[in-house]
Amino acid sequence: MKMHCIGLALIAASLKLVAQSKTPSPNPYSWEPPAVPRGVGQLTLTVIPVPQSLHQLIDMSSLIVEGVVQKVLPARGSAQTWIETDSVIDIVRTLKGSAGSSTVVISQAGGTVGDATSQPTQYSLVQAGERYILCLKEDNRTTVPSVAGLKRYGITAAWAGLLFVGSDGLMHTDPKYTDPLRKTFEGKSKASMIDLVNNAMVPSKEPDPPPFPGIHK
Repeated sequence: MKMHCIGLALIAASLKLVAQSKTPSPNPYSWEPPAVPRGVGQLTLTVIPVPQSLHQLIDMSSLIVEGVVQKVLPARGSAQTWIETDSVIDIVRTLKGSAGSSTVVISQAGGTVGDATSQPTQYSLVQAGERYILCLKEDNRTTVPSVAGLKRYGITAAWAGLLFVGSDGLMHTDPKYTDPLRKTFEGKSKASMIDLVNNAMVPSKEPDPPPFPGIHK
């Protein structure tokens, strides 16, 4: 069984925020809590490995579904550390694996907490009512809150597994994001995309060996 080590590392999540102004204390020995940051910061992730083909993306995923975003939950975390946004997904069909339920939760880095926004530079946060073909990995973290007992997943390779289906039934990618793999699916019908996924999951057939050693057909 192939094993893949997929790492997500934050390489630029600094929020270029404006600190709330405070009047300097006349007492140099007094202590005041740190200012609360606010504003919009750019979030950039590095993903290892970045899938170079649909076959590799599928191989890296434990669950692949067509799903509709039921609702987006308030972001959690803090501007000083890490902001994530959870979304509840209604599964329309399953293409790989088994979620064990018709509803799951996905987490994405980024979002808004208070006056601070962590804005991803490589993908968009999902919105309620949107439809996707999602390539997912189990999220087994114990440090994040549960959502109504639903199983948690993360998007494979952060953004590579986020395949948006427009209201016209076609696959679309936002032109502002440089994403060579997803751009190859631009304009394909949802049915064609599902066929591509199903075909990519079929193991390639190895050629039959010659009937006798050293003799080739």
